[in-house]
Amino acid sequence: MAIEPNLFDRVGTDIEKSQRIVRPSLTYWQDAWRRLKMNKMAMVSLIVLGIIVTMAVIGPHLRPFSFSDQDLYAVFSPPNAEHWFGTDSLGRDLFVRVWMGARVSLRIGIAAALLDILIGMLYGGISGYIGGQTDNIMMRIVDILYAIPYMIIVILLMIVMEPGELTLIIAMSITGWVGTARLVRGQVLQLKEQEFVLAARALGASPWRIITRHMFPNILGIMIVQMTMDIPAAIFSEAFLSYIGLGIKLPNASWGSLASDGIRQVVSRPWLLIFPALFISLTMLAFNLLGDGLRDALDPKMRS
Repeated sequence: MAIEPNLFDRVGTDIEKSQRIVRPSLTYWQDAWRRLKMNKMAMVSLIVLGIIVTMAVIGPHLRPFSFSDQDLYAVFSPPNAEHWFGTDSLGRDLFVRVWMGARVSLRIGIAAALLDILIGMLYGGISGYIGGQTDNIMMRIVDILYAIPYMIIVILLMIVMEPGELTLIIAMSITGWVGTARLVRGQVLQLKEQEFVLAARALGASPWRIITRHMFPNILGIMIVQMTMDIPAAIFSEAFLSYIGLGIKLPNASWGSLASDGIRQVVSRPWLLIFPALFISLTMLAFNLLGDGLRDALDPKMRS
């Protein structure tokens, strides 16, 4: 009986196919990263933010000046080969001061946003999970804090505490977390009736474990998006407070204090305002566009 020449080849191919391992599907975070990479504006914003953070770290070291060095022979010099961003009223190099100010503004913005997220997640998670009268009392406290004018808190803290980064971070965090708490509470109210939460409760898991191990991971994506919105808001608040004289004090510099100093010379020496205002606007725009991209990428409804 003649054997078909390609029989063994086909059998070998069938065996290889049967032994082939099925490629696992993308995880939630891998799929979110894939969708984020497809959003060109979000990726450009991520690159811009990476450049700004990198320059905040290495920028002051690119020039042979410190942020406080004065050159009275180069007062109000426009941008040139020696002073790339020009100089201010005391002959200080604006390039160095802008990137030193970036460190201060970014530190305040990120620290305030992290505190807002941390406090808001804990407070809103506990309130939403416990529910009942406890939830009503905790939410009324949130309503009271939300009604207190933000500027009054800042002014009171400036009277009691030494003006500086820590005071600004505390002032922003006292009422800044209430919006996050409301958002987390709403998510927890939806999640606590899900099957996996009911199963954990039936197995005897403590409320703290259910909140931290089962609920928080499911709202982490929303909190990441919220943080990308809180950081530019905190940066703008710092810039505004420094602009009106309630923020960073001289000789220290932030983008807000530099803009405040430059507005007085905007007609005759516009570079003093243009550069700090440009980086404030660019940073806020990049964070907002990145937040929009993350919101779409982390939305489970859009997962393929």
